[in-house]
Amino acid sequence: MLVGLANDQSMMGVHSQEEQALTKIQHEWAKARIKGDSSYTRRLEAEDCTIVWPDGRIVNKRGDLESMTGDIVFSEFKIHNLQVRLYGDTGNRGRRGHHQSAQGKQDLLGGKFVWTETFAKQSGQWKVVASQITPVLEK
Repeated sequence: MLVGLANDQSMMGVHSQEEQALTKIQHEWAKARIKGDSSYTRRLEAEDCTIVWPDGRIVNKRGDLESMTGDIVFSEFKIHNLQVRLYGDTGNRGRRGHHQSAQGKQDLLGGKFVWTETFAKQSGQWKVVASQITPVLEK
């Protein structure tokens, strides 16, 4: 029984480290968006990543990276209620937040959103394989 308990605590420690890694990734990704640093997204998203944008469009990694070029600027990217779930080498992360973006002088997207991202470990690194961004409707 003690061996079982030790193994459970060991696994909890591993999960805790992995949860912390996914949490850290989220905060670094938000900072990269504010800085307009597409290199972080390039490294983080799997080659076959699928993203559902708030307007319902489905894009791949290339489409997402193209959205980060040019004069689209994120002026705010706040994260609230970050939740991480692990299933072996797969992780699911849900969060609420607020962001504001503009293209030139025109506001693009702003307000409250809910994100869900699915990560898979590939060659020992967490990669985003799917993401969905849903606007929160105000009552």
